[in-house]
Amino acid sequence: MVCSASPGADLAVTSERSVSLVLAGAEPLDHEVEPFAVAFLDECVSGLPAERQRAAVHQAVHHLDRGGVLGLSRLLDVLLGETFAELGMTRETHQLAEDIVIYRRASRTTVHDLLWEARATIRRVTASALAAECAGPSGPLVVDTRSHTDRCRMGVIAGSIHVPRTVLEWHLDPANGYHHPAVTGLDQPLVIVCNGGYSSSLAAANLVRLGFTHVRDLIGGVRSWISHGYPVAPPDHAHLDL
Repeated sequence: MVCSASPGADLAVTSERSVSLVLAGAEPLDHEVEPFAVAFLDECVSGLPAERQRAAVHQAVHHLDRGGVLGLSRLLDVLLGETFAELGMTRETHQLAEDIVIYRRASRTTVHDLLWEARATIRRVTASALAAECAGPSGPLVVDTRSHTDRCRMGVIAGSIHVPRTVLEWHLDPANGYHHPAVTGLDQPLVIVCNGGYSSSLAAANLVRLGFTHVRDLIGGVRSWISHGYPVAPPDHAHLDL
C-alpha cells in the first residue's frame, strides 16, 4: 500500500477506515468520484526508488481536497519534505502523534481541482475497452490531441485523427465556421487521447460544455494503450490540423 485515504475521517483512524488505495505513479482509477479530506502516506514509500517516491507524493496530493491534510512518518518527512514544499503543501506546527508529521494542502484551486471537476462531467474508457470498440464495426472516432513530436516519437492509434489541444475547441465546434472533416456532428462518439490521460480529461469536459453528447477520454492516454500491448501506427500527415 502506498497511500490510503478516507473522506472526512479523522487522521488518527485513517488506517482503519481506508477506502481507497493509490498506487505510486499509477493513473487514478475511473471510479473515483471525489477527492479526500484526509490521507496517509504509507511507510513503504521509503523503500521505493526516488522517482517512485516523488510519484507517490504527487498522487497523494492529487487526491487531496482543498485544505485537506496528509499524514506521514518523520522518516518520510526527511526524505520527501522538499517535494511537499515544491507542491505548495504547508507543514503543520501541531503534532497528532510524536512520529507523525502533517502537511496541509492550499485552499486555492489547483490544476488537480480542475481535473476532478472535469472528470465529474465526463465518461472515461480503458485501453482494453477502446481496443475492443475500435475492432468493431462502428467504433468511436479517436481524437489525438498530442504534439507532432510526441505522435512521431510514440506512434498513434490506427484510425485516429490529429487535432492539437491548442485548437481542439475551434476545430471541432461547428459554430466556429470550420471543423475537422472527420467530425460529423455533436452526437458522434468521440474518444479524446493525450500522452497520459490528464489533459484529455480537461479537453473532453470542454467538448461536453460545447454540446457534444458522446465524448469520453482514454484513461492513462497513449502510454496506457502501448503498455497494454496494443499496436501503434506511424502518424498520418495527410491532413495537418494546425
